[in-house]
Amino acid sequence: MRKLAQVLSGLFLLLVFIASITFSYFNTTPVTIRFANWQIAAQPVSVWIIGAFVTGGITGLVLGMGLVRNLKSRVETRRLTRQLEQTKQELNKLRSGSLKDK
Repeated sequence: MRKLAQVLSGLFLLLVFIASITFSYFNTTPVTIRFANWQIAAQPVSVWIIGAFVTGGITGLVLGMGLVRNLKSRVETRRLTRQLEQTKQELNKLRSGSLKDK
């Protein structure tokens, strides 16, 4: 069953590759992209579209892996650890101060 899944995955990747090559062949009109005063050199339409798909796929993989979420949780853990240490120091000061008063 695993071999069948690998063969089907390979065929699917081959079909995607063939489709992208065919798409690139038929969409060669150069297009310039402009953002306000910033201009990117003219590239074929296929480059921009395939680039957008690749960028979206990579972004989806990165977000799906939880790298951003893990980074946020590490920062939160550090903040809470510092807060815990400060609270322990304050508690120790209060305990030692109340013992000296007696």
